[in-house]
Amino acid sequence: MTQRDYAPREAEDPHTDVASTADASKATGEFDASPSVCVVETVADALGTEPNDLRPLYDVIDPDALDLFFESPHRPTSGRVTFTFEGCTVAVDADGRVAASPGADDEE
Repeated sequence: MTQRDYAPREAEDPHTDVASTADASKATGEFDASPSVCVVETVADALGTEPNDLRPLYDVIDPDALDLFFESPHRPTSGRVTFTFEGCTVAVDADGRVAASPGADDEE
């Protein structure tokens, strides 16, 4: 599973529920790019391709709604949005973590 940390790094928390893979990381609460951009970059990394080679994210989820959900002043402090994109299961956590796991079937 490819995970990206889109937050400034602070001290690692030993109680974080993150897979112990080489590219797993801990997020501290803020995305450094919009969540939709983070999704596209993370899926491209997981598939070993360039973001521009992927189909449009809006084919599977409304990117504006995803961004608004996680960037609004009333955003959730916990929780996750999960969906499939380009054959990957994608999870966007309220703490700023985006993970993509290849091998899922896209629902059209």
